[in-house]
Amino acid sequence: MIIVEDVHKRYMTNHGAGKWILQGVSFTIPPKVNVGLIGGNGAGKSTLLRLIGGIDVPTKGRVERQCRVSWPMGFGGGLQGSLTGRQNAKFVCRIHGHEHDIPERIAFIQDFAELGEFFDEPVNTYSSGMKSRLQFGLSLAFDFDVYISDEVTSTGDASFRKKAAAAFNKLTDHAGLIMVSHGEGTLKQFCSAGIWLNEGKAYWFDDISNALKEYRSTLSAKTIVDGSARLTKNKKMKARALARAKRRQDTLDTLRKGLDGDPETVSYEEGVRIVHFAKKQGMDLVVVGHIARRGYQLRPGAIPVLRRWRPDPYENEKADIYDLNRQCVKVVPSK
Repeated sequence: MIIVEDVHKRYMTNHGAGKWILQGVSFTIPPKVNVGLIGGNGAGKSTLLRLIGGIDVPTKGRVERQCRVSWPMGFGGGLQGSLTGRQNAKFVCRIHGHEHDIPERIAFIQDFAELGEFFDEPVNTYSSGMKSRLQFGLSLAFDFDVYISDEVTSTGDASFRKKAAAAFNKLTDHAGLIMVSHGEGTLKQFCSAGIWLNEGKAYWFDDISNALKEYRSTLSAKTIVDGSARLTKNKKMKARALARAKRRQDTLDTLRKGLDGDPETVSYEEGVRIVHFAKKQGMDLVVVGHIARRGYQLRPGAIPVLRRWRPDPYENEKADIYDLNRQCVKVVPSK
């Protein structure tokens, strides 16, 4: 039996205490009951497995194990990276009091993990999948009352996954199982009960199907909320795009009217925007003072493209703006 009572868990970060991953989690797992942990990414499934397996300790609350519990199969820790797979296996055998039959257990681990020559290479050269397979083999080499697994059935190729499934089937004959997997078929195959983790809380279900149903319902609700949020965001983006298009069209209309001899009077800010837009269209719009400084003069009878209010707090003087290339001529200096 495993008793989890009022367990809270959070981790320290560089900015202080992080958010609560688990808050007030309580449940009891009876002997020889296979339980699947269900929840979305970040719900705390692997954290809870580590707490149950004794790899980690709660921030508050307690975990009481009235049985022998394996370490989490698939958990990346617990192996000494500078030692080979064989040396790690020997060390685990010794600390579990099996020095008298080390060769037999090493042979089992080596055969099950299927690491080949890498079994005698340092563990820090292993891939994550190879480490998981070694951990899996190490766990199966010893007799526990409860085995815990973190996505082990998804490790390796098809033949190894088949071997892992067969091993789990054998375990259920004499021991309990606590499993994390994102595959509903896997959970239904090996587990009878379920624990659904959501927003730091844990909910026990005697039937794994009911736990999966509850989990799916929250996913559907979240999809609707996210879809609504995306729709609202898309509407806002579309509205902004339409507003930009309208401003561009208004600018073009103002320029066309001015070139046709019907200039408009606009604010200074609007005038600046129109001048910048005109430059992108290949037009050079300038006021009279700039015309003279550039060595040009107005053609006779030139009508401005734009009339603009100047930003003077004391005067409302207008500044006429002309198209330098169309309405002005270069002044030829006299000799």
